Parts: sequence; C-alpha cells; structure tokens
Amino acid sequence: MKKLIDLKEEFYALFQDHPYLHEWLTNDVLYGVWYCNLENLNEFFINDSFKKTLKFSISIDQDSTEMLAKSLILKEKKKIDKQFESCQKGLAEDFDILLQFKDSQNGIKPLRAVGKVILDQSGKKKGVVVKFLKPKEVSDGNNDLIEKVHALQKLQSIYDETNEIARVGGWEVDLITGSVTWTKVTKDIHEVDKEYEPDVSTGVNFYKEGYYRDLISKLVNEAIENGASFDTELKIITAKGNEIWVRSFGKPEFENGKCIRIYGAFQDINDKKKRELEMKETNERFEKIFTNSSLGILLVNSDNEILMVNDVVQKIFGFKQSKKDTVLKLILKDLLHPDYIDQARLNRKKLLAGKINSYKTEAKYFSESGEIIWCATNTSMVRGHGNTDDLIIIQVEDITNRKELEQLAVENSNKFINAFEYSPNGMGVVSISGQWLMINKNLSQIIGYSKEELLQLRAKEITHKDDMYNDTEYLRELINQKRESYSVKKRYIHKNGKIVHCFLNVSLITDKYNKPVSVIGQVVDMTESIKSEKKLKKTLNDLQSLLDATTHVSIIETDLKGIARKFNKGAENLLGYNSDDVVGSLSIGVLHDPVEVTLRGVELSKEYNQEIKGFDVFTYKANLGEYDSSEWTYIRKNGERFPVQLVVTAIKNSEGKTTGYLGVATDISKLKEMETSLVKSKLKAETANKSKSEFLANMSHEIRTPLNGVIGFTDLLMRTQLSDIQKQYMHTVYNSANVLLDLLNDVLDFSKIEAGKLEISKDRTDLIQLCGQTIDIIRHQAHEKGLEVLLNIPPKTNRFIQADAVRLRQILTNLLGNAVKFTEVGEIELKITAQKNPKKEKEMLYEFSIRDTGVGIAPKNLKKIFSAFDQEDASTTRKYGGTGLGLTISNKLLHLMDSQLLVESKLGQGSTFSFVVSFEIEDQEKHLIAKQKSVKKVLVVDDNSNNRSILENMLAVDKIETTLVANGIDAIEVLEKGNPFDLAIIDYHMPYLNGLDLIRHLREKMSISGQELPIILLHSSGDDKKIHRECKNLDVKFSVVKPIQMNHLFELIGNIEDPLPEIKNEKPVEESVDLTQLTFNILVAEDNPVNKFLSKTIIQKILPKAKIHEADDGLEAVRLYQIKEIDLIFMDIQMPNMSGFEATEKIRSLEKSGEHLPIIALTARTVKGEKERCIENGMDDYITKPVVLDRMKKAIIEFLVTKK
Repeated sequence: MKKLIDLKEEFYALFQDHPYLHEWLTNDVLYGVWYCNLENLNEFFINDSFKKTLKFSISIDQDSTEMLAKSLILKEKKKIDKQFESCQKGLAEDFDILLQFKDSQNGIKPLRAVGKVILDQSGKKKGVVVKFLKPKEVSDGNNDLIEKVHALQKLQSIYDETNEIARVGGWEVDLITGSVTWTKVTKDIHEVDKEYEPDVSTGVNFYKEGYYRDLISKLVNEAIENGASFDTELKIITAKGNEIWVRSFGKPEFENGKCIRIYGAFQDINDKKKRELEMKETNERFEKIFTNSSLGILLVNSDNEILMVNDVVQKIFGFKQSKKDTVLKLILKDLLHPDYIDQARLNRKKLLAGKINSYKTEAKYFSESGEIIWCATNTSMVRGHGNTDDLIIIQVEDITNRKELEQLAVENSNKFINAFEYSPNGMGVVSISGQWLMINKNLSQIIGYSKEELLQLRAKEITHKDDMYNDTEYLRELINQKRESYSVKKRYIHKNGKIVHCFLNVSLITDKYNKPVSVIGQVVDMTESIKSEKKLKKTLNDLQSLLDATTHVSIIETDLKGIARKFNKGAENLLGYNSDDVVGSLSIGVLHDPVEVTLRGVELSKEYNQEIKGFDVFTYKANLGEYDSSEWTYIRKNGERFPVQLVVTAIKNSEGKTTGYLGVATDISKLKEMETSLVKSKLKAETANKSKSEFLANMSHEIRTPLNGVIGFTDLLMRTQLSDIQKQYMHTVYNSANVLLDLLNDVLDFSKIEAGKLEISKDRTDLIQLCGQTIDIIRHQAHEKGLEVLLNIPPKTNRFIQADAVRLRQILTNLLGNAVKFTEVGEIELKITAQKNPKKEKEMLYEFSIRDTGVGIAPKNLKKIFSAFDQEDASTTRKYGGTGLGLTISNKLLHLMDSQLLVESKLGQGSTFSFVVSFEIEDQEKHLIAKQKSVKKVLVVDDNSNNRSILENMLAVDKIETTLVANGIDAIEVLEKGNPFDLAIIDYHMPYLNGLDLIRHLREKMSISGQELPIILLHSSGDDKKIHRECKNLDVKFSVVKPIQMNHLFELIGNIEDPLPEIKNEKPVEESVDLTQLTFNILVAEDNPVNKFLSKTIIQKILPKAKIHEADDGLEAVRLYQIKEIDLIFMDIQMPNMSGFEATEKIRSLEKSGEHLPIIALTARTVKGEKERCIENGMDDYITKPVVLDRMKKAIIEFLVTKK
C-alpha cells in the first residue's frame, strides 16, 4: 500500500518538472492512466478513471499486480510487459498498441494504450506514463471476431459460475418463444418433479409473496428493458411448502437492440444463510455483552496490542469517548505499574504457550491523568482457527475503592489495637457468655491480675456481689440492640481482696450480619473520678466567677418556659435588674419589644411553614440545632431601649435532652452608629460616582469637540489639490485622529461598565445578517493581508433571536479585529453552533467561536490578556498598538449576558476565542429557497477544506449533490470522466492552477461552454480589475468576494436558471442634479465655533449658492426660524440657554398644519439609543460627530434635493 501511495505522489510531481505532460494527457478523451517506475516493472499506479472504465470499485485500493491479473489475459499481459522491458532497456521510447481487457463482469473491453517515457533532470529514463484511449476504427472481420469472443466469453462465464458453487442449477427464458427451461438441480431446489414444465407466471409465483416476488419481477423487467444483469438473494416457497433462501443471478442477451432471452443460475443457499444469521446473532450477542457489560472488556492480540475496548474501560482509565483512538494505540505495558510488569509477562507467556487457559490478577495501573488505580483482571485466551489469530480477552474491574477500604480496615484495626492497648482507661472485651476475650494493660493494673490470669476468669468472678446484677437490664437492652451503650458505677474485687470503685461504660460489638458477638467495656478507677469531680466543682465555681466578671455581656439562663435561672453581672449592668429579683420569677419576654417579637414570629412561621409564637420565637432554631444569632431590641428596667446581638443555644443533659436555654447578648449600639455612618458614606460615594460619570460624559463631549474639528477639516482638506507628500501627511493626521477617537470610545465604554451604568437591551435580531455585517467590517483588512475569511453558520440555525445587537456586534468585531491584527498567514473563522437550553424551554445556547492561525498566546499570558490596559507583553503593544481594553470590555459585556470569554491558544499556531450566550428565539421566518429546476449536481473546487465543508452543508439544504475537490488538476480529472455537473463553484487562490487558469482550461482546452457549465468564482480581491475582466472573457456567471452567505448563494443559483430582467439603472440624484446651482436657506445651530465653522464649510462645498444662517444656542435658532424662510436645520443637542431637543419641540409647536421643516441632529454623544431619542424629540435624522462631507451630503440630498 505504501508503494502505491509513493507512486501516486511521484506521478503528480511529474507535472512540475514536465509541463508538457499535462497537455499530452488532456489532448484526447482519457479512459485511464498508468504510471510505472522503470526501476520496478511489477508496481503500477492506476488512476480512478481506469478502474471505473473496467467497472472496478474506485473506493478499493487494489494491488496493481492483482488488478492486472484479473483484467488482462496472459497473451495481453505479455504484450504490455514486452513494451515496458523495451523502454527499460532503451530499445523503445514511446509505443501505441491495442490491448484487450476483461472488466469486472467478465466483458471484453478493447483499449488503445499510448506510452511515453519520462526522463529525470539528468536525462536518465525514470518511468513510463500510459494513457488509455478509445481504439481506432476496426475492420468488419475484426468486429466478427470480437462478437464471437463475446459469445464464447458469456458461455464460459455461465459455465464457470455454475461449476464453482455447489448445488447450482441453470435456467433460461426465451423471450421469442416464451418458453422457460430449468435444469435438474433447479427443479430439485423447487421440489418439483423432473417432468415439471415451468412457465414465466408459475416460476415467479414460487417467490414469497410481497417484497421478494416484487423484487424478482423488477429485476427481470430491468434486465429486459435496460440490459441490467442481476445477482441477489431471495426467499421462495417450494412446491412442498418449505420456505428457503436462494441466490438467483441472470443476464440478458440482446440482438439488434432487443432482448431475446434471459439466462442464469439458481443456487440453494438456505444452509449458508442460516449460518450467516446464526453468526450475526452470535456477533450481536457479543456486541451486547461487550457494550453493556458492567465490567471493562479489552480485546488484545498476541503482540499485546489493544484491538477493542468498551466504554467501561475508557471510564476506568479516565479516557474521554473522543480519545478511543488514543487508547487503541497503546499496549498494556503503557498502563500497567512497573511493579507488576514481570509477573504479567510470566502469566502471558504461560497463557500463549497453552500451559494455562486463564488467570486472575489484582494490580496497580495508571489512569490517563497519571493517577494510580487498582484493577482486578480476568484474562482468557481465545484460540484462533484456520487463518484467524489467537486473541486475549481481559475483563477489568476498578477495585480502587475496595483496596482503599481494605487498607483503611487494616489501618483502623491497628488504630483500634493501639487505642485499646494504650488507652489511659482499663479496657476489656467480654463474650456474650461472660468470658474475657481481650484485656489491656491498664485493666490488669486496676484489678491486680495479669492478662493471662484474667483471661482464665469470668467477669462475675471479680465483681462485687452487691453490684453483680445492677446492670442486668441495661445489658439485656444492649444485646437486644435497644440501646447503643450504657454507663454504670461498679465495684470490683482486687486480687489483694480490696474493693476497687470503678465507672463502667459498655458498648455492643456485632458481626457483619449485625448479630451480637461481644461487648467492650471501658473501666475508669473511681479514685481518679472523685478527683475529677472536685476539679469539676472548682471549674464550675470558676465559671460562675467568670460569668460574674463579664460586666458588659448579658448572659441569661432560662428554664423551658423562659423563666430566668441565672442572671449574670453583665445582665444586671445592661438591663438594670438585680439577679435576686429576677431568678425564678422573671420571664425574659419582659426584656423584649412585644411588637418586634410578634413580627419575628410571623417571619419564622412563613420560613418554617408552621405557626411560631411566644417564647418559641426565641428558641425554635436552637431546638432544631441551628445556630441562632439575631439582632433584637432589649428594654431596660427604666424603659430605655437599645440594640443587642443575641445568640441563643439549647442546654442539654448527658442524655441529649434539652433542660433549658442560654442567651448571650452583646450591646451593639456603637456598631449601629457605625453602620449609620457607613450608609452616609456610601451615599456620598454614590454621589461622587455620579459626579464622576457626569464628568466623563462632559469630558467626552469636550474631547470630541476638537477631535470633530480635526477629523472634519482633514476630510475636507484631503478633497483639495494636494501634493503626494501632503496627502500622505493628511492621511496620517486623519487616521491618527480616528484612532484617538476609538481609544476614547474604549475608555468611555470601560468607565460605563465599571460604574454599572451600561445595560443590556433585547430586541428582535437577525443573527445571520448581524454576522454578515460584522464580517464585512474586517473583510477588506483581512483580504489585504491575504487571509482567508470563513463564516461557518449551520443552515438550520435559528436566525431570529432576542439580543442586544449593538453589543453583540461590538464583541464580535473586537474579537475578529484582533484575529486579523495578530494573523499574518492562514485563515480566520467565525463559527456559530446552537443547542437547546435544558433549563429554559424558549431559549437556545449559542456558541460563538473566533478561530485564527496567528501568532498565538503564551500559556503564562492567557489570564493577563483579560486585564484592563494589558496586552500579552510590552512588545505586543509596541508592534500592534491598542489600549488593551478590547478583550476586557468584551468580557465585561459578556458578564452582563451571564457569559464569559474562553480562550484556547498555542504559541505560533493560533488562538480560538469562544463564548456561550443563551438567547430567547423568535418565531422563525421560513427561509425561502427557490426550488431549483436544473441545478442538482455542483462541483466545488477549493483548497481550503473548511470552505468546502461549509459550501457542502449550504447546498445540502436544497438537497443539491456536491463533489468536492481540492485543486484544479483533480477538477479536470473529475470532468474528464464525463461526470455531468449543473454548476461549478471555484476558488481563485489554489495551488497548481489558480481559479482563472482552471476556468481557461475548461473553456479552451476541454471546450466546456458557459451554457454547459455555469461557474461562480470565489475570490478575496474585491477591487481586482483583472479578475473582473478575465471573468467576463471566460464567461464566468458570477464573481463573488468571500465569504459567501447562504442567502446570496441561492440567489445566484436562482439567477443562473432564471436570470432577473435587466433593469436600466437610473442615475443617482446627485449625478442627475447640479448641486452647485441650487439655492437653499440652511440654519446651523451650534455653540462651538470650530464645529460651526466646519459645518458651514462642508455645506458651502456641497451647495455653494446656499445661504447659511448661524445660531449660537437653541433660543437663537427658534428666533431665526420665526423670522427667516429656513429649508433645513442642522441642530446641535448640547447648547446653552436652550438645548437642541427643547428648540426642536418649540419649532414643531410653531409649525402650521401641513408644514414640516427637516431638522437633523448633530451630536458628539455616542450613548446607545441616542438616535431614537432624537427621533422621539421631533428630529428627522441623526449625524454623529465627527461630521464628514459624505454624511452631510447624503442628508442634504435626502431631505432637500430629493423631496424638493
């Protein structure tokens, strides 16, 4: 296979060194091409055209020797071998011979073989190229000979086929006489008598009614009508009623264009079919086990290579579904821990040698992430039969958790033994019958016996007689599992006869079936306990002293009804009560505001969905075990109120029963004062922030005003007569001012977002149109750099959504602009995919990804690029410019849409920025595609695989069949095969042949006219006059700048079939009217002298004879309107005395019925919705500053010239 690939590449490389070769090959209609390197005459490259000519499958890469053996009889093989040998030895240069080939159906195909010897650069013979052509006219005698050969070939074919297969009969239908002939075997298969005489009707009726009978009828009719042979498997019902599978194949015979008979063979394949079905069932059963097994399954060959794995294996080893190919490239050694490799090799050696049939192991393995996992494996050998190889099946189970539990059990066992033996208390384990099982050192010391002596005694033998049964009831409940443990005081008899007072705590030990097996007891010497009690009393006294010392914290203990039981000094100081007066009598409700208690009870009732009132308001959460810390208002004895932070906890006894409540309150009066101060400070900060926003807005206006003058006058100056160097200077000034304006916009957007003043709106948006407009913005810049621009939107994408179109376009423009800026070679792609939002039924999740093949980003800088005013590094800023705000603003805008920017990048290879936003989808207008009458097959020629895929998906919407090729040479080869196409879409920029060279070859060399094959040319050179001139000369139907959108593509296809009637274009108004001769009265209302002078200058350039009136504010504008005949007003928005909005409102109120004066807003504000505000306030249009001549000229033509 490798040699065939090398020969193919060597053949195509010949076209670069031998330009004449292409013309030599394409001078005639080709039926195929061979190429042979003279160093090895046994290897050939055979192209697809030759395979198709002989009806061999194109998709199968056959060995050339094998194919020639099938298609050339021995005599013809010797003839061609002789020609090649002569070329190799230098006895011949070229040759032209006739060869007889057998096609895949054993038919004879004569072809003319024309060979040409190819020399390398040193003049040495390198190889031979053979082109196959239609043979020249042959004599009648030769025709007779060929017909006889055909007849013999047909008879030989039937003979061969009926003798190769067991249990095969023959049949024939004579269409002239209508007779039907069956051989003996055919009758045996049908289970009829030897004397049975079939006819067409009875023969067909043997086939099972329905599908099989219809199928045989259809195949026979196609053979008679179209000359089509058939070979198929069918079911018949024999004369004895048995349903069996048969194979029937037939061939028609024609004379003078008419079918005179059909003949063929008939085979009983019932047993074979049963075996196939059984094999299929076995394979399906294996597939189900393999796929649905709860265990991982691997299939490994004898070389230890992994052949198959199921999903469980991938899950165990941490491989994603998409990485199955990665798994199959591994060997088991790659996954197994080194500690287990030697044993694995030994087991595998025994298995392969047949010493064992299977084995089980538990070993450590590595997951994909490098983490160690434990697996249990069961390995078996499946011995191969015949030519099949031996295979090894391995079942894998992840036992990591089990191993961890085993390890944990060992650790816990060791911990228990250590804790038991070295416990400071005496510990012992006693069987249910009372026999000591385990004893620690301390228990031996407490009782006075050694461990060995105690193990020989029963527990009752060392227990004081009066305490023998004081825990009998507890013990019974413990064994019956009605309690988990119990504690009791017990006296034991020391070995020396003295009584030892102890405290015993007993717990039950059960087996894995929860059956009691023993009890474990902890024994504490009461001597230490008495000491502890004394210490405890002292501790309690100390605690009381501490409570009394906390003079600024109120600590109150109550009983279950809320009556005070303890009242510390802090409570006395804060509340003004005496402890002796309140303990035992005062309800803590007296200390609280009853209204506050009631309101808090209502809140808790709603929260917990049940009525909570009275004292429960304070204790409800504490009873649930929740931490309860709340603000309350305390009332002093003298009636004064103050805020406290109150923490309430439940007091429980040793059995966990609540016996009372403890409330700890801290006076937070000063904290509340601080909070009030903070609120005031916050209000001040917000006021300052508002002032900052107003300052930025004003600064925006103030900075834009001089910038407007610079940009506007520069635009005017560039339209005058300037020298080349002056034009260069002015372009620099103009571009620099626009860059400064863009930077200002970035800073202002960033400021708005930071201040939380920027909001996202939602309107009906056409996503396809928005993306097309965005691509248009950057397309020219990308094409100037020679970059391919791809717009990849699946045809079925919902296009109408609820979105903020302005901000979405801003984000996409920024990301695409960055892609162009940082890409020098390759392509840029905007791709959109959509899927349902599982959380919101009416919304879809749209993923936008902007991919480039640019410089990429270093991993260490991936986070840095999202920081404000930062780029990847200082060199990036120096080389590419910019504020570094673009990505920050885009990301912050996406945060407002509940999304964020993600980036994947490899340094030197390119980057992909993506984000996912959920949009509510609108009712989708049906995408109307004109039903194509004739365009059903399209040839797409483009070296960019992504572009080919996009075009294929677009055309598939209208079920248009596409053939995709990557270059002009492949396109020529496809067309030379005679494949008919209704349309060709050809890219201009391609290797070998560019688009125009390819089209020139089709038109001139192959004589394919524009009527036969309409062509759409895709290119990146929108202003290239050469392309448009050549397209016209070569009868190219349309030339389109990439990327092409689906609507536009189908519009062009529709125009190919039904060209739109030619409409005579009328001249634009500005061309049909001499603006220099028109006189109008125009009012300019502007408070800034520079902007006013700029507007006047532009108007005078457009309308030299216009009379211009000036107003410094809105009040003056209204006054001039009242006394002058004004035709049009250019109105600034921000002016002293009276704003532009107020002046417009006043003018509208003064207009008479039927009158309407055009008023056009002039503003430096770039606030979203500003145009809508202008229209709502009575203005007719909106021009943003900087004002340039073209925009003002368009407004004058629209509102003055056109309407007048």
